Amino acid sequence: MQGYKTYRHHFRRLFGELEEVVLQHIFETGAPIALKAGEYLFREGQRQRTFYIVVSGRLRAVRQVDGQPRILGDIGEGEPVGEFALFTEEPRMADVLAIRESAVLAFSYEDYEALIARQPALATAMANFVIKRLRRNTFEQHKSSPPRNIALLQLSESRHLGQFIAEVEEAMGPLQVPIRVWAAGSLDGRAGLGQLEAEPGLNILVCRPDEEAWAQQCILYADLIVCAADFAGEAALTPTERAFRLYEQGVLHKPVYLLLLHGSGTVRPANTRRWLKPRKVDLHIHARPGDGRDIRRFCRIISHRAVGLVLGGGGAKGYAHQGVAEALFESGIEVDFLGGTSAGAVHGMALSHTDFDFQKMKAISAESAKSKLTSNDFALPMVSMMTGRKVKGFIQRVFGDAHVEDLWVNSYCVSTNFSKARPEIHEQGLLWKQVQASIAIPGIFPPVVINQYLHVDGAVMDNVPIEPMYRYPVGHIIAVSLSGLSERKANYEEPPSSWRILWDKTRGRRKIKIPGLASLIINSLMLNSLQRQEQNKSKASLYLELDLKGIGFLDDRKWQEIRERGYQQTKAYLKALSGEARFWEQAG
Repeated sequence: MQGYKTYRHHFRRLFGELEEVVLQHIFETGAPIALKAGEYLFREGQRQRTFYIVVSGRLRAVRQVDGQPRILGDIGEGEPVGEFALFTEEPRMADVLAIRESAVLAFSYEDYEALIARQPALATAMANFVIKRLRRNTFEQHKSSPPRNIALLQLSESRHLGQFIAEVEEAMGPLQVPIRVWAAGSLDGRAGLGQLEAEPGLNILVCRPDEEAWAQQCILYADLIVCAADFAGEAALTPTERAFRLYEQGVLHKPVYLLLLHGSGTVRPANTRRWLKPRKVDLHIHARPGDGRDIRRFCRIISHRAVGLVLGGGGAKGYAHQGVAEALFESGIEVDFLGGTSAGAVHGMALSHTDFDFQKMKAISAESAKSKLTSNDFALPMVSMMTGRKVKGFIQRVFGDAHVEDLWVNSYCVSTNFSKARPEIHEQGLLWKQVQASIAIPGIFPPVVINQYLHVDGAVMDNVPIEPMYRYPVGHIIAVSLSGLSERKANYEEPPSSWRILWDKTRGRRKIKIPGLASLIINSLMLNSLQRQEQNKSKASLYLELDLKGIGFLDDRKWQEIRERGYQQTKAYLKALSGEARFWEQAG
């Protein structure tokens, strides 16, 4: 293990403004422990009043659930682990093991007491850290440490990779993340790789297809593996991928991303599934060298500063999502991942499909309103009130033969798997089909069959599907909820008969305030989701609740007004934020 000066930045970040001599004493008090990949620091159920600080490498917490290991998260350098042992004698709640060569400092309870006797301020610093961890909201609890070492495996000769790496180095500057790119021969073997932790920042270890020995060493020291290839090239598994068995799962599995590079003139990827079918990757990324947005998105992803946008359902109110997205972009917030359900799926997927071309989105909206998609589409009400043919035809025209995995911005939509009674996350497959499943309101539209299972509207189970976004390397999540049900008081003791309602309408009398059949079905289905809105607020960095009173579920003709209200309310919301909430203005 290196000396204090190598790791001082970890202790400064962890313990705040303690004097340098105190920080060095803390470092020297800890007992150094070296761990090889796969070696356990402690096991679930053990009782020991010892806490640790990771000074290099990466650990993983794993808990046994129903006899199977479940990965809880990774612990990166500069983070403590097991600190609750100082305040409780409860047994360890999970296994913790090294996923690559790592070094930790161990502090017994006696060490801790001796330290605070000499420096009482340490007790306050440690207590503040523990309290901060306990107060973390749901989203913060799911965040994982960003990688330090990235093995970039070039699967084949590339026309684009050199330019791409150079642009990534430049784009990391505004994020204030130091970055160093290493090639074979630039480090002195394993000893050199072991020194990578000496400086803060990100190390990218570039491995050419014919550098197997170097690649093997880089994978050993990597926190993240990125396989890079030109999209137009051969998609079959390479000898390198087979030799290193990159896609095998297990508790020591390191995340593997697939970076697919496109020529500058590419409008939209097509047939991405030929790359994904032979591989089980944690994430695929489409990028065009020379495209600033793509380069910045990749930088945010690998540094865990990515922004995820989650859009909720609400029928015609969904046009507001377009205004929200445009306001975000004008404020300097670029979206790296996108998810939605119901109306949020329609508008979210369309935004990704057009690559956030807001003029194209306006044209699509105008055509949608003009087409009157819910008029003259009634069915014999055995399964649903409407056939859904007009909606299906429209989304087929909008999305064509594109697949979800072909979108520049990784996206998902959520439906409810009626056959399995659970949410279904759609990250791959024919785009229009996945959207159709997400908007199939039970009783209004017929269910959609995918892989022999029936799917209905995703809002049935969760109208703002934030939790699937946790699976991506996001640093911030922005969630948008369209206004829920407003309080409605009945002006009658007993609901009038259908004949009475029809009679009043034909005579021009509409004094009875009673929701129609479609409104009753839709709003009843959303009641469960609406009850979860308060809980949802802790799941995101920013949670926008739009006020869209006066907008009906089928008010497509008001799309311009709805869009503008979403835009103006988002601008006002962002303007009112201050400090850390304005994360997009903060570097580092």
